[in-house]
Amino acid sequence: MTTQCRCDNALTGGLIVLLMIALGVLTGCTSAPDRAGVNDEFTVAPPPDTNLARWIAQVRSSGDASEGDSGVHLLGAGTEAYAARLALIEAATQSIDVQYYLFHHDATGTILTWSLWQAAERGVRVRLLLDDLEKRPDDFPVNLLNAHPNIEVRLYNPFYRRSARALQMLGEFGRLNHRMHNKSLTADNLATVVGGRNVGDEYFDANKRVNFGDLDVLAVGPVVNEVSAAFDAYWNSDLVFPYELLNSDNPVAQQDKARAAALVDKSIAALEGSPYSTALVQSDIAQHLKDADLAMTWAPMTVWVDKPDLAAMQAREGGGSFVIDRLLTLFGDAEKELFLVSPYFVPRKTGTRLLTDKAAAGVEVTVVTNALAATDVVAVHSGYAKRRKDLLEAGVTAYEVKASPDVDPKAWSISSNSSLHAKTFIIDRRWVFVGSFNLDPRSAWLNTEMGILIDSAALAENMLGKMQGMIDKVAYRVELDDGELVWVDTFNQQRFAAEPDASWWRRFSAGFMSFMPVESQL
Repeated sequence: MTTQCRCDNALTGGLIVLLMIALGVLTGCTSAPDRAGVNDEFTVAPPPDTNLARWIAQVRSSGDASEGDSGVHLLGAGTEAYAARLALIEAATQSIDVQYYLFHHDATGTILTWSLWQAAERGVRVRLLLDDLEKRPDDFPVNLLNAHPNIEVRLYNPFYRRSARALQMLGEFGRLNHRMHNKSLTADNLATVVGGRNVGDEYFDANKRVNFGDLDVLAVGPVVNEVSAAFDAYWNSDLVFPYELLNSDNPVAQQDKARAAALVDKSIAALEGSPYSTALVQSDIAQHLKDADLAMTWAPMTVWVDKPDLAAMQAREGGGSFVIDRLLTLFGDAEKELFLVSPYFVPRKTGTRLLTDKAAAGVEVTVVTNALAATDVVAVHSGYAKRRKDLLEAGVTAYEVKASPDVDPKAWSISSNSSLHAKTFIIDRRWVFVGSFNLDPRSAWLNTEMGILIDSAALAENMLGKMQGMIDKVAYRVELDDGELVWVDTFNQQRFAAEPDASWWRRFSAGFMSFMPVESQL
């Protein structure tokens, strides 16, 4: 009797596995919707006489701008970065183009969604381009936005079926493993915000559990045309599908509109009276925009962006057109200093050799990344940790950001826990790159990325001064002591012989993952 039961169970288990494989194959082979009727759309010329246009003209005339220069303002604080986005949406009179990897359905995401809806109600054309990795139950509120006549939503490299996503990933891993990591928001083709932040509470200092320390730039001038051209290239790519082609059987019901209104009210109520709302109100960037006295750095700038089509990414025929190619050239040309800030840092053998060779040649190389306790992806830390000693032995300086920085919480976030998320590279105290690119294989070879390269010694010096003045409060310096790793907390005068504040399980997981053949996916 026992033998019979075991056989039946084995047979049943085998059938389940076969059915899952078959379903995965069938789901994975789902064909793409027909894009034949999809029309190309392009950025419209900026309106000549609006508050935003007049503000930019006034700021430019009062600044030290040469012909061809663009203006840039750093957005370090999450509250300021969020306020800047809301201010640009409010100022737009003709068009808003929004491109993000993640667009969370939380308080800040809901309020920003409502702001886009209000802009559309004013007659502004809104184009929302999202990567499709993030799962949204019933695709709400994306389906609601797309239902507005002045808003169109398109999805990059989407799951062709809106359900059974895990099985689709299993069946089409080669395609779906490539994601759009770009981040930009552009108003009237006049001003844009580009950088490392997605849309969500943890990116704007509004999450009470964890804050992602990040950096964006608010830019005006000729560089905005490059951002808009990059957006158009993605918007019209064969890999991008209008939402309605993927969701023709999911119409927006009246209850969805009521649900959206209730969520907006709930999100506003959740932030009202909180330390975050106080910080947001105190952010004066919107007033600076209105008064035309926002501090701007004027310099030559250009956008570096990957091609949107998957075939080009997979072919990798060279030619220096990918962000990774340009960055490696820039790093290789460094003569004095490389200051690299990357939350996910996996240099592999090639990157390690480049950095150690530069250090051996007398270039001052500094890397700032997350400590094990601060990272949100332990596997990525394992990819970095296996190269750490080689880097230190060659003279590379390494800092690892603490999970609980020793700064006034209001200056860092409303959260007690932090994680570095900024991607910023400063080369020879002249070149500054701010964008979405992590120094890891996924940014280099799997995802599309973008950023702005700024040629400004003044900005580079200013940024380095601020970072170096703060770094002992927010990070450990990693050193070698008789060949062994030590973490030095200069601010608190402490030394650690093991990964500070990391649990035993985190340390074990990172060590275990270092032996797994997954580095190319990190």
